[in-house]
Amino acid sequence: MDLDSAILYSHDITKIIPFYRDTLGFKLEYEQPGKFVSFIFQGGGRLGVKTTSEEREKPGHQTVFISDSQIETTYQKIKDIGLKLYTEITEKPWGKEFSLLDPDGNKVLFIRRNA
Repeated sequence: MDLDSAILYSHDITKIIPFYRDTLGFKLEYEQPGKFVSFIFQGGGRLGVKTTSEEREKPGHQTVFISDSQIETTYQKIKDIGLKLYTEITEKPWGKEFSLLDPDGNKVLFIRRNA
C-alpha cells in the first residue's frame, strides 16, 4: 500500500500556497480560493490544505513527512534561502531528518530513511 494523500489545516491559505509551491517546489494541483488547495509531490502523493472550519481542525498541530533521497542538498537549499529551521539535520537510528514549520506552524519533516 502507498499513502495517497493527507490534509493539513490552515488559518490563511494565501500564505500556504507560496510556501509549498514556490519555496518547497510542489506543484499546485487544485485551488478553491480561500478554502482548499492541493499539491502534488514529485512521487505522486498529494497534500491538501484546508481552511479550518471544525473544532477538530486545529492548524499548527500536524506534521507532514517528506521522503527525500537528497536530504543534505535540500537542507542546504533551505538554509541558503534563509528559512528558519525547526530542527537541524540530525542522524537518527532510522536515518537522517530535519524540519521546519509552515506559515501555520505545521511541521514539515524531511527524512531519508536508512536502507
